[in-house]
Amino acid sequence: MSIAMTAMTRQFTLVLLISCQLAISCTHTCPTIVLDSVGTFDSEEAGARAAVPRLSQAIHRCSEAKKYSVGWRIPPGGNEIGWRALIYDRKDKTSGVVGYEFDPASGIGSKSYWVDDSAVDQVAREGGTLSDFAKYSKGKPY
Repeated sequence: MSIAMTAMTRQFTLVLLISCQLAISCTHTCPTIVLDSVGTFDSEEAGARAAVPRLSQAIHRCSEAKKYSVGWRIPPGGNEIGWRALIYDRKDKTSGVVGYEFDPASGIGSKSYWVDDSAVDQVAREGGTLSDFAKYSKGKPY
């Protein structure tokens, strides 16, 4: 095989590989459940203030997901295990129930709000926590 033919074969192979990678990345779909973490914080409130903007980003990145969980760790004390998560459980395409999860996979606690995606964005811009969703609540979540 000539040098020119070898070079053309390599170029063709490279173009084919890049095309395949682009096709795969363009057909990527989001998972049903989006799990994320914002790290470790000194308090529940500090973690929550970091979790709300991350939730907003996740909603825009993967708008068709059914559930979002943004977790963080806090120093354990007393009976606490040192883990929290902000959960957004979709009820339709643009709204859902937002609340805290206090133990891994335990579900949303008793204090929750039915809000739409724009409320998540607004609370994120305000630097808020769960209680700040109250003013955007659409009524009883269940």
